[in-house]
Amino acid sequence: MSNTQKKLRFLPAVLLIFFSVTTLLAQKRMVQDISNNDWQLWLDPMAQWQNDVLYAPPANIRALPVNSPTGGWQAIEKGERKTVHLPATVEEFHWGWNKNPFGVSGNYLGISWFSTAVNVPSSMKGKRIILHFESVRFRAEVFVNQKLAGYDLINGTPFDVDITDYVTTGKSNKIDVRITDPNGNFDWRDSSNYMWGDYRTNPTHGFGGITGKVSIVATDNVFVNDIFIKNKPAINEIDAEISLTNTASEDFRGNVLLQVNERKSGKSVWEKSFSIEAVKGDNASQSFTIKVDNAKFWDVDNPNLYVLKASLKKDKEVKDIVEKKFGFRWFEVKEIDGDKQFYLNNKRIVIRTAISWGFWPVNGIAPSDELAKKQITDAKAIGLNMLNFHRTIGQTNVLDYADEMGLLYFQEPGGNQFPANQFNPKTASEKEQADFYFAARDEKFFRMIKRDRSHPSLVIYNMHNERGAEPQKKDSLQMLAGHKLDPTRIMTYNSSNGAIKMGPDPRFKLHLLPYDNQFYNYGWFDQHHAGGPGVYHDNLYSNPKKYAKYTDNKAEIVYYGEEGAIGTPPRLQLIRDEILKKGKEIGWESDDYLKWYDAYDDFLKKNDFQKSFPNVDSLTRKMGNVSFYYQGRTIENVRINNTIDGYAVNGWESMKLENHSGIVDNYRNLKGDPDLIARYNKPLYIAVKLTNKVLSVKDSTTVDFFIVNEKDIKGAFDLKVKAVNDKKETVWTKTIPVKVSGGIQYGELLSSKNTFVPQTEGYTKITADLVSKENVVIATGSDELFAVKLNKAKITSNLVVADTTGILAKYFDSEKIAYKDYKKGEPSGNCLVIGAFKPQQTGNPLVTDLLEWVNNGNTVVIVNDIDIWATYFAKKEAADYRGFKTLGTSWYGGNFFVKETKWFEGLPQSCVFNWEYQCFATYNKNRIGLRMFNGETIVGCVSDHKQEVYSALTVMPHGRGKIIFCALDIFSCIKENEVVRKAEGDGENAAMKTFNVSSKNKANILGQQLLLNLLK
Repeated sequence: MSNTQKKLRFLPAVLLIFFSVTTLLAQKRMVQDISNNDWQLWLDPMAQWQNDVLYAPPANIRALPVNSPTGGWQAIEKGERKTVHLPATVEEFHWGWNKNPFGVSGNYLGISWFSTAVNVPSSMKGKRIILHFESVRFRAEVFVNQKLAGYDLINGTPFDVDITDYVTTGKSNKIDVRITDPNGNFDWRDSSNYMWGDYRTNPTHGFGGITGKVSIVATDNVFVNDIFIKNKPAINEIDAEISLTNTASEDFRGNVLLQVNERKSGKSVWEKSFSIEAVKGDNASQSFTIKVDNAKFWDVDNPNLYVLKASLKKDKEVKDIVEKKFGFRWFEVKEIDGDKQFYLNNKRIVIRTAISWGFWPVNGIAPSDELAKKQITDAKAIGLNMLNFHRTIGQTNVLDYADEMGLLYFQEPGGNQFPANQFNPKTASEKEQADFYFAARDEKFFRMIKRDRSHPSLVIYNMHNERGAEPQKKDSLQMLAGHKLDPTRIMTYNSSNGAIKMGPDPRFKLHLLPYDNQFYNYGWFDQHHAGGPGVYHDNLYSNPKKYAKYTDNKAEIVYYGEEGAIGTPPRLQLIRDEILKKGKEIGWESDDYLKWYDAYDDFLKKNDFQKSFPNVDSLTRKMGNVSFYYQGRTIENVRINNTIDGYAVNGWESMKLENHSGIVDNYRNLKGDPDLIARYNKPLYIAVKLTNKVLSVKDSTTVDFFIVNEKDIKGAFDLKVKAVNDKKETVWTKTIPVKVSGGIQYGELLSSKNTFVPQTEGYTKITADLVSKENVVIATGSDELFAVKLNKAKITSNLVVADTTGILAKYFDSEKIAYKDYKKGEPSGNCLVIGAFKPQQTGNPLVTDLLEWVNNGNTVVIVNDIDIWATYFAKKEAADYRGFKTLGTSWYGGNFFVKETKWFEGLPQSCVFNWEYQCFATYNKNRIGLRMFNGETIVGCVSDHKQEVYSALTVMPHGRGKIIFCALDIFSCIKENEVVRKAEGDGENAAMKTFNVSSKNKANILGQQLLLNLLK
């Protein structure tokens, strides 16, 4: 190779270095991300912190106490350390540090140290050098080269530490961050403040560490400290508010070149230079209007992003360059024909969202970029258009992906409440502590706003969640100050579960609107119905003006802020696989998830359920479908209503301890099949609403048809309806002429009071197609029902009934099933069904007439007083019974599932109990699981986060006979049946009065069929 060739070979590298240096010098701002450095985590459990004096910003660093490591600085080097990368928490690496990882017992409170060495390049000499923290929890004391340089305790928010006078450029510098974790929660509660010594602090999640990225930033003596992109009602226009800091000794007069480029293509769409000034210190923002005539708007379907590049110059010398991502969009409330509605870019939008409590896997509190993106991907997959940071401040990487992928966000700072009657300070000390609380509370809120106010995805701030107190003067001042920082968004005082008045109500309706400083006590109706019913059931839709979530309140924004918690397990198998990839010792919840998976896996294998549920993921996903189906159908109710403006699922992610009602688990795996919700979030479809989805063959259900129409379809059409049964036979057809209004009539009734009578047992699917006059299908939709043909064949002719209430006897009489009453001793038939009846002890403790009778080939079926009878047979050594578990409800949750079995002939099997089994699975039923360790489990059940699977139906062989323990609430199915039959037999008026009761209880036919199956 010639010398010329050698020179040419190295020329690209030389040019690259030249251009890199040139670019660096031109920008004048240098950023060094040190998050991925090797940081050393060391616990300092002997350090004292409990009675510290606390300081709200701004803290005078020279007046603060200096807290060095217990045992001196050498203790960090000699102690047991873990190498970590940021963000990181103590709980990620030391959960169960006290040898007790159960529940929340393994949480660490106290002092930890995060230490690293950083080379500060010589090129930073002469510049202002800061350490920028995205967030920490709770208090950070920042040491540089063993000198205290910074202090902050506004957790979850960004802050800067000026380290110019503490570092040596061109050399390695030691950074040590002393973290104090004094308290915290592992649930959703943010209404009760935590005490730190004598100080009241904001409640936040109980993880301690550096919870965001950390970088070193070097700037010239004049630099841009903030850019705020202010959206405006003129959607293609923004105001860029630019704030400067001047650390020089003289005033600055220069100009700023503003350039707007498309984010994806890089295409320049606007450019202009403006004069700008800065006196010494931090300067007020200066506003510059930017108008792009052909701007592409940002919305949830088309998240068009732009980048504003601000180049600060003086006499052609570039002093600083900063970029800010933004979107042209406008979110507001409009009143159209007396109906208040949400509008995004002048188009009506109905919000569908879910509340996220801000828990994450591994470190507990901070998502990786991968998980942040997965959060948005999941929400889009099921058709939501918003998510909520609920009772906690959000994370910037989540908002970044929401901006990029098209998802709205609603944000609460979390822990913003205070006990209104407890802040009447009488002494100087009490006043100091109250001043600290409010200063810290307000600073957190203001930092959140400044951090997030340029994100196009963020559209609503809410101050408190479920605050019961009237707004105080401090609340109003806080809201006005926050609104001044960001006047472009809606700000509400409260999201409530209280009894909201229909008129003005400042406690629950106080709000501010964009660019409007007037408080409104009316016009915002945010009501919570947090608990769910356990499963979708028939009385959630009765007729076009009577169904779950129906409202005609057009005078206000109607937003249902927490709705329908139904708890289901996480995707344990997917989580287990993820944990084993990373190492089971890492993460605050790993041990619990692994044990939880093992319990489910062991049950499936030992109880012959694998034919129905091949693995744990099959089981948990189908349990998730129970919640998904309910939420999908409720969202449908919201959309056909056309008056409701927003609906929030309770909730988004599930944690290991509670809030199992999430759509995703903590690892952001969708807990069910996405289409079960996504189909009801489509912009155009036909909603088929059945008044009864479970009923008897030849009984009737009413079918109503609505259109969900966000595509402005309008005109005359035909609605073509058909019903197809399990045998693929078309059993009903109908053509209905309909008219569609279009416009902002997003939900509209097309046809009501259509009657359908199933003639065959099993499933029937009813489909409706909206067809144009040109015979083109414009929209389609469907629903299905399950019909039971009550089968009394092969029921024993020698039935004996033990039931002091007479409920079973009345049912058998109504069905013309012969039986004899049982009082005591040996039954006179071959099958004894036990309702409300207590055991009787005679003779040998291990022998009774009843057990001898079973031993000779007869059957006992127990459908009530189950714990009493299971305990009785356990004493006789016939059952290995160790108590029962009451299944959880709402956000805790409990689910039933059945394998393939002859006992469920004519009924759905190899399934989790969903709407078909509403007679058993709803939360108002008696729901228990038996801890039964012998016999054959037919129906299994699980509850909340317990690492165990229980039995709801066990068939236990005993000698030549069997004992059947049925914990399913068959008794209520029979009892309600009696009420309906009696009322309908009392004449026309009685039948009319009990119409709704009768409609609700048609589904009990399934429970009755199960009872008959058990007696065969």
